[in-house]
Amino acid sequence: MKRFKWHRLVQDYQAVYLMIFAVYLASVTLQTTTFNVMYPHKLGVLVELATLAAMFGLIVGFQALTPRQIIGEVSLLALVTVVTLTSGAHYLLPTVMLVLAARQVSFRRIMKVYLAVVGSILLLAFIAAEIGLIKNITFVTDDGVRQSFGVVYTTDFAAHIFYICAAYLYLQARRFRLVMLIPALLGLVVIYQFTRTMTDTIALVVLISGYLVYVYRRKNQHFKWLRPLLRYSFLTLPIASGLMIGLSNIFNYQDKLLATLNDALSTRLALGQNALLAYGIKLFGQSPIPINGWGGDRVNTFTNGVGLTTYFFIDSSFLNMLISYGLLFTVVVLAGITWFLYQRTRQNDYLLPVIMMAIAISSMFDQHFLEVTYNSFILMLFAELPSYHTTVGMAFDQPIVSPRGALTDES
Repeated sequence: MKRFKWHRLVQDYQAVYLMIFAVYLASVTLQTTTFNVMYPHKLGVLVELATLAAMFGLIVGFQALTPRQIIGEVSLLALVTVVTLTSGAHYLLPTVMLVLAARQVSFRRIMKVYLAVVGSILLLAFIAAEIGLIKNITFVTDDGVRQSFGVVYTTDFAAHIFYICAAYLYLQARRFRLVMLIPALLGLVVIYQFTRTMTDTIALVVLISGYLVYVYRRKNQHFKWLRPLLRYSFLTLPIASGLMIGLSNIFNYQDKLLATLNDALSTRLALGQNALLAYGIKLFGQSPIPINGWGGDRVNTFTNGVGLTTYFFIDSSFLNMLISYGLLFTVVVLAGITWFLYQRTRQNDYLLPVIMMAIAISSMFDQHFLEVTYNSFILMLFAELPSYHTTVGMAFDQPIVSPRGALTDES
C-alpha cells in the first residue's frame, strides 16, 4: 500500500511539473515569435513568477532531500539570485528552478512536452506569418533571401529547428530505424535553404553524424577509430567554450589567420573581443550590457545601413555567460554539466553526451544555451533518465534500456 501511494504521489508530481513547464514554455516561446507584439509583457512576468512559486512549492513540499543536497541547492540558488540581481537576467531563476524541480520527472516526458509545445507554436507562427497575420521578417543578402517564418530573427528560427531535431532524435534512440532520420534531414534542408544560418547547419550536421555513429557503433568494425568520439564526447563543452573565449581574447586584425576566421564567423571574434575589452570579466556578472541586434523591428536598421555601424551583440553563449553572468556562474554551469556528462559515459551511456556535443558547437556561435525554449536539455541534470547501456564494441545487438527509478521505463 505504501509503495502504491508513493507511486501515485510521484505520478501526481510529474503531472503538475509537466503542466507548469508547458505553460512557462509556451509563454517564453511565444515571445520568440512576432506574436510578441500581441503578448502582454505583464502576462509573461506573471507566468514567470508563478513558475518560480510553483517550482519552489514542489521542491519544498514533495522532495525528500539529503542535507548535502539541500546545501548544494541552496548554494546554487543563492549564486543564481545574486547573478540575476546583478545582471538583470530574470529568466535564470525560473530556469534553475525548473532544473532543480525536475527530480522524479521522466526526462523523456519533458522532451515530449517540449516537442509538442514548441513545435505547435512554431507551426502556428509559420501559418500566421504566411497569411500575413504576423510579420515574416526577411533579409535579402548576397546568399539569397533569409526568412524567419514568424520568429523574431532568422537565426532564432534556425536554432528552434536545430533543438527540435535534437529532441526528436533523442526520443527516437530507443527504437531507431534509418527512416526516422527523415525529419532531421528535412530540418537541415529548411535551415540551409531558407535561413542560410551556417551555425545551425553545421551543428545539425554534427548532430546527425554523431547520432549515426552512436546508433551504428557496433555494426561496422572498419570504423573503430570513431569510438573515441563517443568516449570523450563529454569534453566537447569545456573545449568549445575555451576555444571561443580564447580566440576572442587573442583576436587581432594583424593576424591574417585570425582575421580570416573572424570573417568566416561573421565578425564574432571581433565582437567578442570588443565585449571583453569594454566590460571585462566580473565574479558575479554585471549590469545589463546594451546590445543592438537585428531581431524583431530592429531589422529596419539593417536595411537602411545604420545597423552595419551600430550592431553589437554577443552571439556566443559562452562569452555572454562569462561577461554578463560572471566567472563563478560560468564555471559552475560548465563544470556541472561536464561532470554530469562524464558520469553518463562512465555508465556507458553516450546518447546525451553526443547530443550535447552538437549543442556545444551551436552554442559557440549563438546565445541560446541557457534558454529552455531552445535548450530544454539542461533539464536533464536532475530529471529521471533511462540508462542506455551501450558499451562501445560488439557487446550487444541492440541497446539495453534499464530504468534508473520506477518511472524511467515509461514513454
